[in-house]
Amino acid sequence: MSKRTAIYVAVFSVLTLTVVLVGWYAVDGQPLPETEQFLDGDGFTAMQNEDGSWIFRPTTPGPAGIVIMHGALIKPQSYAATAAYFARLGYTVFLPHGGFWRLPINAVDAVASQVADFGIDDWYLIGHSMGGLAALELLRHNSLEVRAAALWGAGMPFDFTDIDAPLLFLWGDDDGILPADRFATVRANLPGDTRYVTIEGGNHRNFAMYSHQFFDHEGSLDWRQQTGIANDVTATFFAEQAPLQ
Repeated sequence: MSKRTAIYVAVFSVLTLTVVLVGWYAVDGQPLPETEQFLDGDGFTAMQNEDGSWIFRPTTPGPAGIVIMHGALIKPQSYAATAAYFARLGYTVFLPHGGFWRLPINAVDAVASQVADFGIDDWYLIGHSMGGLAALELLRHNSLEVRAAALWGAGMPFDFTDIDAPLLFLWGDDDGILPADRFATVRANLPGDTRYVTIEGGNHRNFAMYSHQFFDHEGSLDWRQQTGIANDVTATFFAEQAPLQ
């Protein structure tokens, strides 16, 4: 291969990769139109900040808040149904935005300072997919008072066995991003007293409300069913740690 040909091949490869990444970014994680119906309702108000994050405030606030860390490439609005659900229970819910590339790990340091302005002492964390990793990084490296955390279909490539907060892990048995062999690795990297709940027929995407997830399985539950189960199980778990007054 000549030098000129090698340059052409390299340029073509870079351009192809760029197109693939841009296409992936444009397709994955886009909120479903149905998210709009959860941005307003009885019992709460929702507001989007300039940085793309959202705050759901209950009409009658309780003493605790929840941070929902979105999955990679997924816009925070895709978790509106969950945010509205918990706001109606009295939690103030904050959905950070992971910046231009929508990576929740990029929001970890900012979240700790942002929630300090809420005037809330006790927090719970929900993290979906990469958001689970981000939630545990937030728990480990910041002074946030975290009562408990719920991880939804979260890959866990690092050792978090030292985490001492109560953990709940929800997994869909049709999850194409986190199949059974990867799930076993996740369990090895979490504390031994982590509580696990399997959602039969659940996949990776339907923990939230977004249009597409490359490499996932279809699953037999739709987003309403799967988020409904996840919300109920997580709410019960959180209430066991410190019931809302």
